[in-house]
Amino acid sequence: MKMLLFQIRDPDDAMLAQELKCFAGKLEPLKKQRSYSLETCNIIGNSNGYSQVWKEYDVVLVGGSGDYGCVDNNESWFLRFCDVLRDIVEADKPMFCSCFGHQALARALGGSVIKDRSRAELGTLEVTLNEQGRSDPLLSTLEGTFLAQFGHNDQVEVLPEGAINMASTPRCPVQAYKLQGKPVYSTQFHPELSFLENRERAQRYFAVYDPELAHPDNLEKLFKPSEPASALLPRFMELFV
Repeated sequence: MKMLLFQIRDPDDAMLAQELKCFAGKLEPLKKQRSYSLETCNIIGNSNGYSQVWKEYDVVLVGGSGDYGCVDNNESWFLRFCDVLRDIVEADKPMFCSCFGHQALARALGGSVIKDRSRAELGTLEVTLNEQGRSDPLLSTLEGTFLAQFGHNDQVEVLPEGAINMASTPRCPVQAYKLQGKPVYSTQFHPELSFLENRERAQRYFAVYDPELAHPDNLEKLFKPSEPASALLPRFMELFV
């Protein structure tokens, strides 16, 4: 099985390597069942060459981005990436998106994304499944309320047509959605991050958050373990790839 991780980070950002390590670590349980490879493609600074590369892979992953957002983003690189996301969906390629990927997919398909610092989320927080989530083949393996890792200022405000919302938090009503009839799932939270990895990520990007939320003195107490949420990634592979 061949997996492709689309990354959205500056070429000199140390979180490129950290993100790959995080995804690879959460997918490690798959090695007990089958062999696989995980390769990356960073779209920042990559003006071309990736629009067709996803076709060579069995599954696509889309990660987060500390320095880039989807709100009012009409940069050429972002619009090209939206075209790629639509192509992947149209081709029925299995895809799992988190954080930036979650927002970019929604916007690519006609939804909307907003920036609201008063509703930003950072750290380890409780997520609640709705009825659709509790009956979903992927998310139903979690408790009705579970812990997950967060780090975002932006969020999906309006879902695109055909998307089914399955989870929420008090500050963010769209925490997980799937595309009806497609092997495509998306989460605002980060199933690829452990609490220690999320703390490391927050230390890199804390300047993008409100100082009261992400003051360096507060980072130690914002994070706690969330292993059940991380099991979503290998289970997605088992169910849909």
